[in-house]
This record gives sequence, C-alpha cells and structure tokens, in this order.
Amino acid sequence: MIIVHHIACENKPKMKKYTLLLTVLVLFAVSSMANAQNNLHSLGEGDQPSLSSSVNGVIGITYGNDEDIFYVFSNDNGKTFSSPEKVATLKDLVIGMSSGPRLSMGKEYYSIIAPNRAGDLTAYRKKPDSKKWEGPFKVNDVPGSAGEMLADISSDDKGMLYATWIDTRKERESHQTEGHDMKPGGHEVKERAAREGHEKEVKEGLATGMNHSAAQPLSKEALDKEIGEMPEGAKGVSQYPGLDGKMYWVVKGENGEVLKAKDLENYKAFKAANAGRQKTQGKIYITTSTDGGKSWLKSKMVYASPDGSVCECCKPSILASNNNVYIMFRNNISGNRDLYLTRSNNGGNSFGSPEKLGMGTWPINGCPMDGGGLDVNTGTISTIWQRQGKVYTVSPGGKEVLLGSGRSPVIASTKNGNYALWNDGPKIMSMLPKDNKASEIGEGNSPRLLKLPNGQGALGVWISGDKIVAKRLM
Repeated sequence: MIIVHHIACENKPKMKKYTLLLTVLVLFAVSSMANAQNNLHSLGEGDQPSLSSSVNGVIGITYGNDEDIFYVFSNDNGKTFSSPEKVATLKDLVIGMSSGPRLSMGKEYYSIIAPNRAGDLTAYRKKPDSKKWEGPFKVNDVPGSAGEMLADISSDDKGMLYATWIDTRKERESHQTEGHDMKPGGHEVKERAAREGHEKEVKEGLATGMNHSAAQPLSKEALDKEIGEMPEGAKGVSQYPGLDGKMYWVVKGENGEVLKAKDLENYKAFKAANAGRQKTQGKIYITTSTDGGKSWLKSKMVYASPDGSVCECCKPSILASNNNVYIMFRNNISGNRDLYLTRSNNGGNSFGSPEKLGMGTWPINGCPMDGGGLDVNTGTISTIWQRQGKVYTVSPGGKEVLLGSGRSPVIASTKNGNYALWNDGPKIMSMLPKDNKASEIGEGNSPRLLKLPNGQGALGVWISGDKIVAKRLM
C-alpha cells in the first residue's frame, strides 16, 4: 500500500500536465472551429444578392428585402464588411428565383438595376467616393417590356454600362408555356408565398396551376423508370407541375392526344387551369449607358428564338471585358432548353450567332428556372449551368465537365483556376481549383460568386435562412 501510494504521489504532477495539455488541445480545437465560423459573415436580412468589384479593389454586394434595396462593401478582399446602407425603396420590387437587384461597379459609377412587377427596370447610381445613391432612372425604353423581370448588368474597362433582359414588348400580358406561369410578378409572388406561407398568394399560384417552389423536373432516368414501355405512336413526353407542387408527366401522340399519363385527371385539371393562355415571345435585348445608368440608349434586340421565345424564366447573364460583351442565356429550340452564348467584339454594337454550350441537350416542356453563370479570365471564357439536375462547366467549343448534382450554379475564373458554387438540395456545394470533388460548405440557396480583387481566391455569398452570408474561399 505504501508503494502504491508513493507511485500515485509521484504521478500526480504528470497527471496535471496531461490534463493541462488536454485542456489546451480542446481550447485550440474550439478556437479553430470559431475561426472557421468567423469566416462566414452575416451581412443583413435579405434575398437575391448580387456581387461586383471595382478597379481599385472594393467588393460590393447588393440585395433586396421586401421593397428596399441595400448595399454593403468590403475594402479588404472580403475579410470584413460595412454595415448595410439603404439604396432606395422601389415599389413592387420583384425578389425571388433570380429576380432582384443587380450590381456593377464601373470606373466612374457604381450602378444597380432592379425590376418591378410592372415589368420595368429601374437604375440607381453613385460615385465611388459618395455615400448618396441617385435615382430612380428608367432603363427599358418600352414600358413593361422587361415583363419576365430577369435582367443583368456589367461594366467594361472604360465605364460603359450594359444591361440585358428577357424582353416581352410584343406580348407581356398573361402568357405561359406548358409548365410555367409568366404573369407579371409571377417569380416573386410564388417564391415569397413558398417562403412566408402567405395563404392568399398560395391560392393565386394554385389557381394558375403553378407553384414556383415545385420540385425540379424529373431526370431522364426517373422518367424512363416511371413511364416504362412507351406506347405506340408516342411523339414526346411533357412535364408539368401539379396543384400539389409535384412534377407530373404525360406522353402525347402526333396530334397532341394523351397516350399515357402519370395522373390523367391531374393533367386535365392543369390544362383547364391554363386554358386560353398565350405563348411567350421572350427575346434577348440590350441597352447601354455612358453615365452609370442615369440615361440609356434605345434598346435593341440581340437574339430571337426561331421557335418564338427563349426560355422564359432563366435569367440571362452579361459580362463586359475590354471591347468584348458576352451574353449567356437558356434557349428554347424544338423543345430543347439548352444554354447558349453570344458575343460582341465591338462594344455591343453587334453580336455573332449564339453558340450552344455543352454536348448534350435537354428536351423539357417546362422552364428549369436556372440560367447558370459565366466569367472571363485573360480572355478565356468559363461557363457553368445545369442540365437535368446535373451541374456542368465548359468553355465554348470545349468538352463539358460534370461537377455534381444540383442547380443554381455560379462560377469565378481566376489565374489559379475556376471556383464554383451551386445548390444540392439545402446544401451549398463548392468546387475549388485544388479540389478533386465537390464539398459542402454550408446550407442555404441562391449562391453567388466573385473572384477576389487580389486574385487570391473568391468570395461566395448566399442566403441562409433570411440572412445574406458571405464566405471567403481560398
């Protein structure tokens, strides 16, 4: 007993050392986790963020909250951010499903455009050293012609500001292609209903047979499994949203007769709810401004689909670099809704024939509501988009690369390679230049991405709950 007691007494100081070491390791682990969490900045309550950076290294982010537009900035490559400043209140501001304020930080002005339910685009501007935003200024020259409420802007090195949108000037009343309601305000109304549970708006959505928070269109594999053997005389498969928010399919014959359906009564109800609606005529339009958005030149058409309309609810993207202007959009040709890229090498005065991106095609009688993204680095164009729930990246003329499953992808192209973000269900997925596979970096939706001004990484921004959050990706 004496010996045992003696040994215990001798080990007592060592035990204290081990306990102290364990405590230090635990504190270090907790500190490391805290530092990781500190890299996720909460910028304010809002929706549909948009990013840009200036020539002198300022990062700007704009977003909407109800009818208010806000702006925050960072002067240290996204390490810290300013408090939100209110830009303006825009009556009937449309927020949701890629509709919302868009920011571009030019040489002389920082500029924002935002859509309203009437189908008009409104601009605001301020000088880099000013705290006051000027506006509102009208962007589209034909009232209500931006009826899809989907637009984008970009500035070139000389300060020219470019705005593009899906134009509906020939037909902006209630119109729809099978599987998508296109009444003014449709995006924002259905998205807000899904998020806030407004009973009145939900009922309005069901009355048109639409729900913008509906499930994604079924993949080819899922369709093959559900349909089984195709009936004789089948000429095509259509997908449409049911009143319950689920996607349904119907197989039609040469004259449009129903040969097979997942739920025939549901299809009849859908057709009855949408009877008499007109076909869309959305075209890609562009306009320019030399004074940061205060005044705009007469808009002009960039592209019209030979089948009558581009994809109605997929936001086009625009990027200006030197004297080049790139516009990417989802087309609709023979029922195939694939991404196309058109470019101008004379400052937007004229555009070449659009080039289809990727090797595959997506026949779908409905709108994916997903326009993808693009970026340019030292003259190399990088694009990202989803097809049938799979995210791909490709440079024009190149071979597409599968990144993973999901939607709403965005890309930032740097000298070290491409950064990518997208949604996979509630997860925010990332693929960095050093990565061999995608990894989850958070939860939320509507990711956005911007290469850091110093070229060392990218800044990811998304919606988490009702907050706009930002994270540096290195």
